[in-house]
Amino acid sequence: MGKKRKMEQKDNSHKQWAQGKKPSMKRRCEEKDYTERGLYMVTLAIEGRQPLLGTLEGNPDIREGEGSPHVTLSPLGQAVARSWQAIAQYYPQIEPIKLCIMPDHIHGILFVKEKIERHLGHVINGFKTGTRQATRQLEALTAAVPQPTKHPPVKYAEAPPQPKSPKHPAHGTLWEPGYNDRLLLRQGQLQRWLAYLDDNPRRLLLKRQHPEYFTQLGTISAAGLPMAAMGNRFLLDRPVKLQVQCSRHLYPWEIEQQKQQFLQTGREGAVIVSPCISPGEREIATACMAAGVPLIVLLLKGFSPYFKPQPRYLEACAEGRLLMLAPYPFQNERLTDMRRRCLHLNDLAAAICQGK
Repeated sequence: MGKKRKMEQKDNSHKQWAQGKKPSMKRRCEEKDYTERGLYMVTLAIEGRQPLLGTLEGNPDIREGEGSPHVTLSPLGQAVARSWQAIAQYYPQIEPIKLCIMPDHIHGILFVKEKIERHLGHVINGFKTGTRQATRQLEALTAAVPQPTKHPPVKYAEAPPQPKSPKHPAHGTLWEPGYNDRLLLRQGQLQRWLAYLDDNPRRLLLKRQHPEYFTQLGTISAAGLPMAAMGNRFLLDRPVKLQVQCSRHLYPWEIEQQKQQFLQTGREGAVIVSPCISPGEREIATACMAAGVPLIVLLLKGFSPYFKPQPRYLEACAEGRLLMLAPYPFQNERLTDMRRRCLHLNDLAAAICQGK
């Protein structure tokens, strides 16, 4: 068998396997060597999403200083913070850059300064083991000397025996299996990560204050199709809806001209509709949201588990000025039909504007 034919068979088998995979936020990037130098943002969630790590407090309207949103750590949350910083003691090649502890999950940024011997997942499993040990110690201490506290008791679900899965021991998990990671790939991404982690408590407080706009609405009908939705569904009933569709080949002055037109019509009561795919579409949508213009967005890949709006959509969602529609189920894989899907989303946006 020729080399070319072998490569074709390998490629086809890989595509078949990829098509059969279930969507997951915890799958590793197949092209990435996780022992190499790089920056990673890692997310781990407590088993059952129990709020064991701390208590969310503050006022989302206060951005800085006293009263601003923050998480007061529980004893377990404090132990988790110590274990995170201790990663550098066990792996001198790794520098913990940032840690955001939320009541039921954590986000952390790790800098692998030079090649490590084992996969990054081995480092994360070591961190999990350390925090499980801290949990058992706190459980024993609480049982011996019970003390009043505003934090939930340190208890977690026991996992059934899994002899074929040594990563998840039978005495308990504390953390959900696996973890989510994001790779630093482009300029400015680290700054966005840091801002995202700093703003995380405020976003959660906003969601708690306005649950009606941050809960998936189930399936609603739009453009003649059933779509998953989140936000203000009544934006579909507005009489004037205008589609934003910008070619990637437009000059900046042409985008600016369109932006001013949409801002003007938006101030007069129109709702802007777009998948916000091209840079021009995103620029116009961002300007409209900043100006208080309502927006309907069609999502390219659907709603992920525990979906949260992008930071720039957050205030608009909390104020009822945003509706997000997902014509497709959640997909975490790289799209192989990007052009077809983008054209379809633009067709759906046009149909929504026509009231279909």
